[in-house]
Amino acid sequence: MRPINNRAPWITGAVLVMGMAALPAAPGEFRFQDADRVALVGNTVVERAQRFGHLETMLAVGAGEGVPNVTFRNLGWSGDSVFGDARSYFGKPKEGRERLAKMMTEWKPTVLVACYGTGAAMSEDRGWTIEPGAEARSRAGEAESLALFIEAYGNLLDLMEDAADGTVRETILVAPPPLENLGAPWPDQGARNARLAEYRDAIRALAQRRKARFVDLYGAMGGEGLVAGKRTEAPLTENGVHYGDAGYTVIARELAAGLGLELPEGLSANDPAVVAMRAAVVKKNRLFFHRWRPVNETYLFLFRKHEQGQNAGEIPRFDPLIKKEEERIAGLRKAVFESSRKEN
Repeated sequence: MRPINNRAPWITGAVLVMGMAALPAAPGEFRFQDADRVALVGNTVVERAQRFGHLETMLAVGAGEGVPNVTFRNLGWSGDSVFGDARSYFGKPKEGRERLAKMMTEWKPTVLVACYGTGAAMSEDRGWTIEPGAEARSRAGEAESLALFIEAYGNLLDLMEDAADGTVRETILVAPPPLENLGAPWPDQGARNARLAEYRDAIRALAQRRKARFVDLYGAMGGEGLVAGKRTEAPLTENGVHYGDAGYTVIARELAAGLGLELPEGLSANDPAVVAMRAAVVKKNRLFFHRWRPVNETYLFLFRKHEQGQNAGEIPRFDPLIKKEEERIAGLRKAVFESSRKEN
C-alpha cells in the first residue's frame, strides 16, 4: 500500500493542479515485455474499441516479434466515470469500483492503460456521480469540477494498482480524442473541446505527479483546431462523439506512436494478415465480454440468483475459449510480421 500522504479519500477538498516545473521527470522509454497482461480501462471510447479490434492489434504488433506473448483485457464501460458510476449496476459507485478492483485482483495486469475525461468535460455544470458530497462540488464551477475529477482519477488509479497487488509496472494515462463538429442537427462541440483541452492538461499533470506515462490523443488528433464554429472536414465519428472503424484506426495508430512503438514498415490496417488478426481480436473480445459481463448477471449472481443461479457455473467455461482464441491471435500476429517482410 502507498503511504497515506500520497492517497486521498474519495471525497475531500479541492486538488491543486501543480505547475509543470514542480513535476517529476517523465518515465524513460516504453517497451512491452514478454507475458505482459494489458488492462484497458475507461468509459465509452475504451469499451467501443473492442468492437473494431484496431487498438489491441496495433499495440500487439507494436510490441515487436521479440515480445511474443502480450494479452489484453478490455475493461471499458460505456458511460462510466472515475467514480465507477456506470459499473455499479443497482448499487452506489463504491460497488462499481469494487467490481473493477476484483478484475484487477483476478487478472493482475502488468500494464494499465486508462482513458477518462470525455464525459466529465461534456457534463458542464451537471453532476456525474451519486457519491456523497461530489454532486455539490461538481456543480460549484468548472474549476472545482475539474479538481474533483483529478482527485477521483488518482484515487481510482490507486485502487486498481493496489488491487493488482504490485504487478502493475506501467501505468499509462491517455487523454481522450477530441469531439467533432458535424453540422446541424448535431451540436457544435467547440466549447466542449475547449474544456476537454483543460482536462487533457490536468491529466498530463496527474501522470507526471504519479510518474506514469501520458499519451495525448486529443492533441495528436487535432483537437486544438476543432473550435466553435469549425466543421470537421473528414469525420471519424458517427455523431461527433462516438468513433467508428476509421476513427479507431487513427486512435490505435496515435496511441502506438505516443508510446514510441515501432511498427513494421508500410504496415496497413487493410493488409490481409492484419485484417485476419483483427477479426480474431474482435472474437476474443466478444468472448471475454460475455465472461465478465454476462447479460443476465442479475439472475446468475445477484438478487434473482435463486431463479437461475445454478447456471452461474457456465460462465467460467468461456475461459478455455478465450485462451484458444488468444493462441490463434498469437499465430496470426506472426503472420503479420512475415507478410511485412515479404512486402519489403
